[in-house]
Amino acid sequence: MNEATPPEVEMRQATLPDGTRMMIAVKPGLSQDEVDLLAAQLWQESPEQ
Repeated sequence: MNEATPPEVEMRQATLPDGTRMMIAVKPGLSQDEVDLLAAQLWQESPEQ
């Protein structure tokens, strides 16, 4: 684990609705579908969208 990442989160790769891949910090143990959903929610709420 990266020393900069708090122990209560892990870095996971997620796919956004437009197909872009990104890294996102999430709670350990989430399924890939949950990670992708969280990333999609962040993407949707982004002021750039």
